[in-house]
Amino acid sequence: MKQAMKSVPKHSDGRGFLIEFLREDENVLNFKGQVYASTMKPGDIRGNHFHNHKTEIFCVMKGKLEVLLSDMGSSKVERYILDSEDRDIKRIMVKPKTAHCFTNIGEDLAVLLAYGDQVHDHDTPDQFEYQIK
Repeated sequence: MKQAMKSVPKHSDGRGFLIEFLREDENVLNFKGQVYASTMKPGDIRGNHFHNHKTEIFCVMKGKLEVLLSDMGSSKVERYILDSEDRDIKRIMVKPKTAHCFTNIGEDLAVLLAYGDQVHDHDTPDQFEYQIK
C-alpha cells in the first residue's frame, strides 16, 4: 500500500501559516505548479508583491478578504472582496506583473486557497515586494 498520509511544508509567521498542499515536483498528478493554502488573522495582510512569470488563482475558503490589484507601471488599483459567506465562491486570477495584496477584513481567521502555475523556489523566488497597502 502506498503512503496515504504525507507531511507537507508549513511556513508560519505572525499572520498565520501557509501550507504547500500539492506541488508538481511530487509527481502525484500531471500538472504544473502547486496548490497551497494560507491563513490570516483579522486585520493581517499578505502579498504586497508581484511575480514576473507566475500566474496565481485565489479563492477564500473561510472569512472575508479585501483584494487589491495593480498592474506594474500603473497607478490604478482595483479592489475586490472575496467572502466565503457569498452564495457562490469567487476566485480571482492574478497574472504576472500584477501586484496583489490581501487583507483579512473579517472578524475571524481567514483561509485562502491558491494555485500557482510555477512551484515557489524558496532560494530564488519570482517574488518582488510592491506596497499597494
